[in-house]
Amino acid sequence: MKDPTPPGTARLLSPWRLFAYALPAVPIAALGQPFYMFAPTFYAKEVGIGAGLIGLILLIVRLLDAASDLVAGRLSDQTRGRFGRRRPWVLVASPLAAWSAFMIMTPPDGAGAAYFAFWTLMVSISWAAITLPLNAWGAELSPDYRERIVVTAWREIATVLGVIGAVALVAFVSNGGALREAMALLGLFAAVTTPLACGICVLLVPDPPLATQPVASLREGLKDCAANEPFRRLVVAYIINGIANGLPATLFLYFVSERLGRPDLQGALLGTYFLAGLVSAPFWAWLGGKFGKDRVWCWAMVWACLVFALALGVTGPEAWGLFLIVCIGSGLALGADIVLPAAMQADVVDLDELKTGQAPRTGLYFALWSVATKLALAVAAGAAFGLLGLVGFNTQGGEQTDLALTSLVALYCAIPIGLKLIAITLMRGFPIDASEQARIRAEIARNRTTTSL
Repeated sequence: MKDPTPPGTARLLSPWRLFAYALPAVPIAALGQPFYMFAPTFYAKEVGIGAGLIGLILLIVRLLDAASDLVAGRLSDQTRGRFGRRRPWVLVASPLAAWSAFMIMTPPDGAGAAYFAFWTLMVSISWAAITLPLNAWGAELSPDYRERIVVTAWREIATVLGVIGAVALVAFVSNGGALREAMALLGLFAAVTTPLACGICVLLVPDPPLATQPVASLREGLKDCAANEPFRRLVVAYIINGIANGLPATLFLYFVSERLGRPDLQGALLGTYFLAGLVSAPFWAWLGGKFGKDRVWCWAMVWACLVFALALGVTGPEAWGLFLIVCIGSGLALGADIVLPAAMQADVVDLDELKTGQAPRTGLYFALWSVATKLALAVAAGAAFGLLGLVGFNTQGGEQTDLALTSLVALYCAIPIGLKLIAITLMRGFPIDASEQARIRAEIARNRTTTSL
């Protein structure tokens, strides 16, 4: 993996520890974006569940497991013991995640909507039980504004590697139409490697020291989070941008097969998109450290809007070259989306500790971040399949009406452009930059010294 460390950044963490910390992100990536790319299409085409019902299930499941996110974040902050706060959760949750991944990817004959709903919920809960402590753990590994970008970049680059591997596996195996076999192999990969990667991380990465301050109640914690103005702006912008990214991700396979008319290029184009995101992530990390995370993220969203405008002109097999440019360009923007917002999240947690005097509630903040992520994905998937179902889009393939194809284009690129413009407006003038974060950390250090005397 290419080192994403911005030049001139102080190194508090060794590359080996960063590698071990990022390693679990590779297998659990199969439980994230690839799930929303392949599972809805798989269950619609192979299992026979209607598009509208799939969209409704995804939305309901995400709403139900939001409570589990808050519980996991809260318990992670409060866990005490010789093994630390975050490590026990990552280790214990990995077998459940492995089992759930295998079950959702290998539905038995006769499986229906109830099976899809139950195992989707189990995947969501187990995914949260690993990723929430893991993300909070990463935010606490370094207090430095720039090195936090490095930690996030390692984890998210590992995530993209996992996504690329999952996409390549499904594309290679299903090239002859064997989508069921491809999904089964993907589930097996996640089942075998998730406990192994989590075990290595737990063994090699130090857990942050336990806080001495008492942790406020969940109700008080949520109230303080709501009062944190930079957090509110960041999370709302993140949700809106997440929906903008989730719509084309959910509809990618259908756009390539029904609008572009080149289903044979699905795997290659999707792989190109994620490869561009992987290559660009170190560059965005460097830019974020040099010019500010919020400013550079806005630049990336502007770039994405320009690229998605090109997708409006994609129609017919002869436009495959233009769509290849769209995949590369939007993939380059993806690198910023996966690195910069999560690194900013660690900074707003510092502000919470300074204002409230409470122990760092990193787990709770990242639980709310996870709820935002899932809400964005659920709204995107629910809206995409729900609206396509309303206009008579044929999810089984075949002849499509003009209204169905126009709706597909609008959902894939036109609506995401409008959403990203809203997110850019929200992030303009974000108050926490490198100098402000350094001031906050200095005050926290002084307060901790005074409290310990």
